[in-house]
Amino acid sequence: MMKTKQIRKKDIRRILVIKMRYIGDNVLVTPLLKALKNGYPDADIDVLTNKGTHQVFSGNPFVRDILPFDYSVSKEKPWYALRFIARLRHKAYDMAIDLTNNDRTSFFTLMSDARLRIGYETRHFFRNRLSYSIRISSRLGILHMTDRHLEVAEALELPVEDRHPFIHVSPEKIREIEDILSVSDVEKETPFVVMHPGARRWYKSWPSDRFAKLADAIIREYGVTVILSGSAADQPACSAIRENMEEQAVSLAGQIPLSALPALIRKGLCLIGNDSAPIHVASAGSTPAIALFGPTEWEAWAPRREHDKVLAAEFPCRPCGHSRPDCPLGRQDYCMSAITFEQVWAAVKDTLTKAR
Repeated sequence: MMKTKQIRKKDIRRILVIKMRYIGDNVLVTPLLKALKNGYPDADIDVLTNKGTHQVFSGNPFVRDILPFDYSVSKEKPWYALRFIARLRHKAYDMAIDLTNNDRTSFFTLMSDARLRIGYETRHFFRNRLSYSIRISSRLGILHMTDRHLEVAEALELPVEDRHPFIHVSPEKIREIEDILSVSDVEKETPFVVMHPGARRWYKSWPSDRFAKLADAIIREYGVTVILSGSAADQPACSAIRENMEEQAVSLAGQIPLSALPALIRKGLCLIGNDSAPIHVASAGSTPAIALFGPTEWEAWAPRREHDKVLAAEFPCRPCGHSRPDCPLGRQDYCMSAITFEQVWAAVKDTLTKAR
Protein backbone atom coordinates (compact mmCIF):
# COMPACT_ATOMS: atom_id res chain seq x y z
CA MET A 1 0.00 0.00 0.00
CA MET A 2 1.42 3.34 -1.02
CA LYS A 3 1.93 6.09 1.48
CA THR A 4 1.20 9.08 -0.72
CA LYS A 5 2.01 11.60 1.99
CA GLN A 6 5.65 10.56 1.67
CA ILE A 7 5.66 11.84 -1.92
CA ARG A 8 6.32 15.57 -1.94
CA LYS A 9 5.02 17.28 -5.03
CA LYS A 10 8.05 19.51 -5.29
CA ASP A 11 10.22 16.38 -5.67
CA ILE A 12 8.35 15.25 -8.81
CA ARG A 13 9.81 17.18 -11.74
CA ARG A 14 9.92 14.59 -14.51
CA ILE A 15 7.18 12.00 -15.15
CA LEU A 16 7.13 9.17 -17.71
CA VAL A 17 3.75 7.68 -18.71
CA ILE A 18 3.96 4.38 -20.61
CA LYS A 19 1.06 3.27 -22.83
CA MET A 20 2.13 0.90 -25.59
CA ARG A 21 -1.12 -0.27 -27.15
CA TYR A 22 -3.37 1.03 -29.92
CA ILE A 23 -4.70 4.42 -30.98
CA GLY A 24 -7.92 4.25 -28.96
CA ASP A 25 -6.01 3.19 -25.85
CA ASN A 26 -3.86 6.30 -26.15
CA VAL A 27 -6.90 8.55 -26.42
CA LEU A 28 -8.23 7.16 -23.14
CA VAL A 29 -5.00 8.10 -21.34
CA THR A 30 -5.55 11.85 -21.81
CA PRO A 31 -7.67 12.46 -18.68
CA LEU A 32 -4.84 11.03 -16.55
CA LEU A 33 -2.31 13.31 -18.26
CA LYS A 34 -4.46 16.29 -17.32
CA ALA A 35 -4.79 15.11 -13.73
CA LEU A 36 -1.03 14.59 -13.46
CA LYS A 37 -0.28 18.05 -14.81
CA ASN A 38 -2.82 19.65 -12.48
CA GLY A 39 -1.41 17.71 -9.54
CA TYR A 40 2.25 18.34 -10.43
CA PRO A 41 2.11 21.68 -12.29
CA ASP A 42 5.89 22.12 -12.30
CA ALA A 43 6.60 18.64 -13.66
CA ASP A 44 7.40 17.75 -17.27
CA ILE A 45 5.39 14.78 -18.57
CA ASP A 46 6.67 12.50 -21.32
CA VAL A 47 4.74 9.66 -22.98
CA LEU A 48 6.29 6.41 -24.18
CA THR A 49 4.10 4.73 -26.79
CA ASN A 50 4.22 2.69 -29.99
CA LYS A 51 5.40 4.32 -33.16
CA GLY A 52 2.37 4.72 -35.41
CA THR A 53 0.04 5.58 -32.56
CA HIS A 54 2.10 8.40 -31.05
CA GLN A 55 0.47 11.15 -33.11
CA VAL A 56 -2.58 10.98 -30.83
CA PHE A 57 -0.56 13.00 -28.32
CA SER A 58 0.58 15.68 -30.80
CA GLY A 59 -0.34 19.12 -29.54
CA ASN A 60 -1.40 17.83 -26.13
CA PRO A 61 -0.78 20.76 -23.76
CA PHE A 62 0.18 18.47 -20.88
CA VAL A 63 2.87 16.49 -22.73
CA ARG A 64 6.44 17.74 -23.07
CA ASP A 65 7.90 14.96 -25.19
CA ILE A 66 6.54 11.93 -27.08
CA LEU A 67 8.82 8.88 -27.18
CA PRO A 68 7.68 6.49 -29.94
CA PHE A 69 9.19 3.00 -29.80
CA ASP A 70 9.48 1.11 -33.09
CA TYR A 71 9.02 -2.65 -32.59
CA SER A 72 10.02 -3.53 -36.14
CA VAL A 73 13.37 -1.77 -35.83
CA SER A 74 14.03 -3.32 -32.41
CA LYS A 75 13.60 -6.82 -33.86
CA GLU A 76 16.16 -6.18 -36.60
CA LYS A 77 18.62 -4.05 -34.61
CA PRO A 78 19.10 -5.04 -30.95
CA TRP A 79 21.14 -1.92 -30.30
CA TYR A 80 18.03 0.18 -30.99
CA ALA A 81 16.39 -0.94 -27.74
CA LEU A 82 19.60 -0.40 -25.80
CA ARG A 83 19.90 3.16 -27.08
CA PHE A 84 16.25 3.75 -26.29
CA ILE A 85 16.75 2.60 -22.70
CA ALA A 86 19.85 4.79 -22.40
CA ARG A 87 17.74 7.72 -23.55
CA LEU A 88 15.15 6.99 -20.86
CA ARG A 89 17.76 6.82 -18.13
CA HIS A 90 19.40 10.03 -19.32
CA LYS A 91 16.12 11.87 -18.77
CA ALA A 92 16.30 11.04 -15.04
CA TYR A 93 12.60 10.54 -14.37
CA ASP A 94 11.31 10.91 -10.83
CA MET A 95 8.16 8.89 -11.58
CA ALA A 96 7.34 6.24 -14.20
CA ILE A 97 3.76 5.00 -14.67
CA ASP A 98 3.10 1.77 -16.57
CA LEU A 99 -0.48 1.72 -17.89
CA THR A 100 0.02 -1.22 -20.25
CA ASN A 101 1.08 -3.87 -17.76
CA ASN A 102 2.93 -6.38 -19.93
CA ASP A 103 6.46 -7.79 -19.91
CA ARG A 104 7.90 -5.19 -22.25
CA THR A 105 6.42 -2.14 -20.54
CA SER A 106 7.26 -3.41 -17.05
CA PHE A 107 10.85 -3.81 -18.25
CA PHE A 108 10.91 -0.26 -19.58
CA THR A 109 9.49 0.92 -16.26
CA LEU A 110 12.32 -0.77 -14.39
CA MET A 111 14.96 0.44 -16.83
CA SER A 112 13.77 4.04 -16.53
CA ASP A 113 15.45 4.04 -13.11
CA ALA A 114 12.71 6.29 -11.76
CA ARG A 115 12.55 6.44 -7.97
CA LEU A 116 8.78 5.92 -8.04
CA ARG A 117 7.64 3.22 -10.46
CA ILE A 118 3.88 2.69 -10.58
CA GLY A 119 2.09 -0.29 -12.11
CA TYR A 120 -0.90 -2.56 -11.64
CA GLU A 121 -0.82 -5.54 -9.29
CA THR A 122 -0.33 -8.82 -11.16
CA ARG A 123 0.52 -12.43 -10.43
CA HIS A 124 3.97 -11.98 -11.98
CA PHE A 125 6.71 -11.82 -9.36
CA PHE A 126 9.09 -9.89 -11.65
CA ARG A 127 6.62 -7.12 -12.32
CA ASN A 128 5.35 -6.85 -8.76
CA ARG A 129 8.61 -6.96 -6.88
CA LEU A 130 11.20 -5.61 -9.28
CA SER A 131 9.50 -3.35 -11.80
CA TYR A 132 7.12 -1.47 -9.52
CA SER A 133 7.77 0.28 -6.24
CA ILE A 134 4.07 1.20 -6.07
CA ARG A 135 1.34 -1.26 -7.06
CA ILE A 136 -2.34 -0.56 -7.67
CA SER A 137 -4.99 -3.24 -7.45
CA SER A 138 -6.20 -3.89 -10.99
CA ARG A 139 -9.85 -4.13 -11.97
CA LEU A 140 -9.41 -4.70 -15.68
CA GLY A 141 -12.70 -5.39 -17.43
CA ILE A 142 -14.78 -4.05 -14.55
CA LEU A 143 -13.91 -0.37 -14.69
CA HIS A 144 -14.10 1.79 -17.78
CA MET A 145 -10.57 1.99 -19.15
CA THR A 146 -10.40 5.74 -18.55
CA ASP A 147 -11.34 5.21 -14.91
CA ARG A 148 -8.75 2.46 -14.63
CA HIS A 149 -6.08 4.89 -15.78
CA LEU A 150 -7.35 7.48 -13.33
CA GLU A 151 -6.87 5.04 -10.47
CA VAL A 152 -3.26 6.18 -10.65
CA ALA A 153 -4.30 9.78 -9.95
CA GLU A 154 -6.52 8.64 -7.11
CA ALA A 155 -3.71 6.56 -5.61
CA LEU A 156 -1.48 9.65 -5.75
CA GLU A 157 -4.27 11.65 -4.09
CA LEU A 158 -4.55 14.00 -7.06
CA PRO A 159 -7.86 15.70 -7.87
CA VAL A 160 -9.66 14.48 -11.00
CA GLU A 161 -11.66 17.26 -12.62
CA ASP A 162 -12.59 15.63 -15.92
CA ARG A 163 -13.04 11.99 -16.88
CA HIS A 164 -13.59 12.64 -20.59
CA PRO A 165 -10.75 12.12 -23.08
CA PHE A 166 -9.69 14.97 -25.34
CA ILE A 167 -7.62 15.53 -28.48
CA HIS A 168 -6.09 18.77 -29.64
CA VAL A 169 -7.14 19.79 -33.16
CA SER A 170 -5.15 22.72 -34.53
CA PRO A 171 -6.40 25.20 -37.16
CA GLU A 172 -3.64 23.87 -39.40
CA LYS A 173 -5.10 20.35 -39.26
CA ILE A 174 -8.57 21.70 -40.04
CA ARG A 175 -7.17 23.40 -43.15
CA GLU A 176 -5.31 20.20 -44.08
CA ILE A 177 -8.47 18.11 -43.94
CA GLU A 178 -10.42 20.74 -45.85
CA ASP A 179 -7.83 20.52 -48.62
CA ILE A 180 -8.15 16.71 -48.69
CA LEU A 181 -11.94 16.97 -48.83
CA SER A 182 -11.86 19.53 -51.63
CA VAL A 183 -10.06 17.02 -53.87
CA SER A 184 -13.17 14.83 -53.53
CA ASP A 185 -15.42 17.83 -54.26
CA VAL A 186 -16.52 18.18 -50.64
CA GLU A 187 -16.54 21.92 -50.01
CA LYS A 188 -15.60 23.56 -46.73
CA GLU A 189 -19.18 24.20 -45.59
CA THR A 190 -20.63 20.87 -46.78
CA PRO A 191 -22.26 19.00 -43.86
CA PHE A 192 -21.22 15.37 -43.65
CA VAL A 193 -21.39 12.24 -41.55
CA VAL A 194 -18.26 10.13 -41.01
CA MET A 195 -18.75 6.39 -41.25
CA HIS A 196 -15.87 4.14 -40.16
CA PRO A 197 -16.61 0.50 -41.12
CA GLY A 198 -13.20 -0.93 -40.23
CA ALA A 199 -12.10 -2.83 -37.12
CA ARG A 200 -8.98 -4.68 -36.04
CA ARG A 201 -10.82 -8.03 -36.30
CA TRP A 202 -13.54 -9.17 -38.71
CA TYR A 203 -15.83 -10.27 -35.88
CA LYS A 204 -15.97 -6.70 -34.52
CA SER A 205 -17.42 -5.34 -37.77
CA TRP A 206 -21.06 -4.61 -38.52
CA PRO A 207 -22.11 -6.17 -41.88
CA SER A 208 -21.16 -4.02 -44.89
CA ASP A 209 -24.61 -4.30 -46.49
CA ARG A 210 -26.14 -2.67 -43.41
CA PHE A 211 -23.60 0.13 -43.49
CA ALA A 212 -24.58 0.64 -47.14
CA LYS A 213 -28.29 0.73 -46.34
CA LEU A 214 -27.60 3.18 -43.51
CA ALA A 215 -25.53 5.47 -45.75
CA ASP A 216 -28.31 5.51 -48.36
CA ALA A 217 -30.89 6.38 -45.70
CA ILE A 218 -28.76 9.25 -44.34
CA ILE A 219 -28.24 10.79 -47.76
CA ARG A 220 -31.92 10.51 -48.73
CA GLU A 221 -33.39 11.66 -45.42
CA TYR A 222 -30.98 14.45 -44.52
CA GLY A 223 -29.30 15.41 -47.78
CA VAL A 224 -25.83 15.30 -46.22
CA THR A 225 -22.66 13.73 -47.54
CA VAL A 226 -21.45 10.40 -46.16
CA ILE A 227 -17.68 10.04 -45.90
CA LEU A 228 -16.16 6.59 -45.45
CA SER A 229 -12.96 6.77 -43.46
CA GLY A 230 -10.25 4.28 -42.66
CA SER A 231 -6.69 3.22 -43.30
CA ALA A 232 -5.46 1.55 -46.47
CA ALA A 233 -6.40 -1.77 -44.86
CA ASP A 234 -10.03 -0.58 -44.66
CA GLN A 235 -10.31 0.10 -48.40
CA PRO A 236 -11.97 -3.30 -49.16
CA ALA A 237 -14.62 -2.65 -46.49
CA CYS A 238 -15.31 0.82 -47.86
CA SER A 239 -15.45 -0.49 -51.42
CA ALA A 240 -17.97 -3.17 -50.38
CA ILE A 241 -20.20 -0.49 -48.88
CA ARG A 242 -20.08 1.70 -51.97
CA GLU A 243 -20.84 -1.26 -54.21
CA ASN A 244 -23.96 -2.05 -52.15
CA MET A 245 -25.20 1.55 -52.15
CA GLU A 246 -27.71 3.14 -54.47
CA GLU A 247 -26.54 6.65 -53.58
CA GLN A 248 -22.95 7.93 -53.72
CA ALA A 249 -20.62 8.07 -50.72
CA VAL A 250 -17.11 9.53 -50.62
CA SER A 251 -14.38 7.10 -49.61
CA LEU A 252 -11.23 8.57 -48.09
CA ALA A 253 -9.86 5.22 -46.90
CA GLY A 254 -6.08 5.28 -47.08
CA GLN A 255 -6.02 9.01 -47.85
CA ILE A 256 -6.12 10.53 -44.37
CA PRO A 257 -3.05 10.45 -42.12
CA LEU A 258 -3.67 9.66 -38.47
CA SER A 259 -2.62 13.19 -37.54
CA ALA A 260 -5.52 14.60 -39.61
CA LEU A 261 -8.20 12.09 -38.56
CA PRO A 262 -9.30 14.10 -35.49
CA ALA A 263 -9.85 17.14 -37.72
CA LEU A 264 -12.03 15.15 -40.13
CA ILE A 265 -14.15 13.79 -37.29
CA ARG A 266 -14.34 17.19 -35.58
CA LYS A 267 -15.93 18.65 -38.73
CA GLY A 268 -18.47 15.83 -39.01
CA LEU A 269 -22.03 15.92 -37.72
CA CYS A 270 -21.41 12.55 -36.11
CA LEU A 271 -19.22 9.45 -36.33
CA ILE A 272 -20.73 6.00 -36.88
CA GLY A 273 -18.32 3.16 -36.32
CA ASN A 274 -17.39 -0.21 -34.94
CA ASP A 275 -15.42 -0.83 -31.77
CA SER A 276 -12.26 0.90 -32.99
CA ALA A 277 -10.16 4.02 -32.44
CA PRO A 278 -12.34 6.57 -34.32
CA ILE A 279 -15.20 6.29 -31.82
CA HIS A 280 -12.79 7.40 -29.09
CA VAL A 281 -11.38 10.14 -31.29
CA ALA A 282 -14.93 11.39 -31.90
CA SER A 283 -15.84 11.44 -28.23
CA ALA A 284 -12.54 13.13 -27.38
CA GLY A 285 -13.26 15.83 -29.93
CA SER A 286 -16.89 16.37 -28.82
CA THR A 287 -18.37 14.92 -32.01
CA PRO A 288 -21.32 12.60 -31.26
CA ALA A 289 -20.27 8.96 -31.62
CA ILE A 290 -22.60 6.11 -32.49
CA ALA A 291 -20.59 3.08 -31.45
CA LEU A 292 -21.34 -0.53 -32.40
CA PHE A 293 -20.02 -3.23 -30.06
CA GLY A 294 -20.14 -7.00 -30.26
CA PRO A 295 -17.77 -9.53 -28.70
CA THR A 296 -15.80 -7.16 -26.47
CA GLU A 297 -16.49 -5.78 -23.01
CA TRP A 298 -18.13 -2.59 -24.21
CA GLU A 299 -18.71 -1.42 -20.66
CA ALA A 300 -14.96 -0.79 -20.35
CA TRP A 301 -14.50 0.89 -23.74
CA ALA A 302 -17.69 2.68 -24.79
CA PRO A 303 -17.71 6.46 -25.38
CA ARG A 304 -19.77 8.03 -22.64
CA ARG A 305 -20.47 11.67 -23.26
CA GLU A 306 -24.14 12.58 -23.04
CA HIS A 307 -24.54 12.78 -26.81
CA ASP A 308 -22.78 9.46 -27.51
CA LYS A 309 -24.82 6.34 -28.26
CA VAL A 310 -23.77 2.75 -27.75
CA LEU A 311 -25.43 -0.23 -29.46
CA ALA A 312 -24.18 -3.57 -28.21
CA ALA A 313 -24.89 -7.17 -29.12
CA GLU A 314 -25.38 -8.97 -25.82
CA PHE A 315 -24.40 -12.64 -25.90
CA PRO A 316 -23.49 -14.95 -23.00
CA CYS A 317 -20.23 -15.90 -24.77
CA ARG A 318 -18.99 -12.29 -24.59
CA PRO A 319 -16.13 -11.45 -24.41
CA CYS A 320 -14.45 -13.71 -26.93
CA GLY A 321 -11.36 -13.64 -29.09
CA HIS A 322 -12.13 -15.53 -32.27
CA SER A 323 -9.38 -14.43 -34.63
CA ARG A 324 -10.35 -16.95 -37.34
CA PRO A 325 -13.74 -17.51 -39.00
CA ASP A 326 -14.65 -20.04 -36.34
CA CYS A 327 -17.32 -18.15 -34.43
CA PRO A 328 -19.81 -20.77 -33.17
CA LEU A 329 -22.59 -18.54 -34.47
CA GLY A 330 -21.17 -18.72 -37.98
CA ARG A 331 -19.88 -16.05 -40.35
CA GLN A 332 -23.39 -14.96 -41.36
CA ASP A 333 -24.90 -14.92 -37.88
CA TYR A 334 -22.02 -13.72 -35.70
CA CYS A 335 -22.89 -11.38 -32.84
CA MET A 336 -22.49 -8.06 -34.68
CA SER A 337 -25.28 -9.06 -37.05
CA ALA A 338 -27.63 -9.01 -34.05
CA ILE A 339 -27.48 -5.21 -34.16
CA THR A 340 -30.27 -4.33 -36.56
CA PHE A 341 -30.44 -1.60 -39.14
CA GLU A 342 -33.51 -0.20 -37.38
CA GLN A 343 -31.61 0.20 -34.09
CA VAL A 344 -28.75 2.09 -35.67
CA TRP A 345 -31.02 4.18 -37.88
CA ALA A 346 -33.01 5.30 -34.84
CA ALA A 347 -29.78 6.37 -33.11
CA VAL A 348 -28.61 8.22 -36.21
CA LYS A 349 -31.92 10.04 -36.65
CA ASP A 350 -31.94 11.19 -33.03
CA THR A 351 -28.33 12.39 -33.33
CA LEU A 352 -28.73 14.21 -36.65
CA THR A 353 -32.02 15.82 -35.62
CA LYS A 354 -30.25 17.37 -32.64
CA ALA A 355 -27.13 18.28 -34.62
CA ARG A 356 -28.88 20.29 -37.33
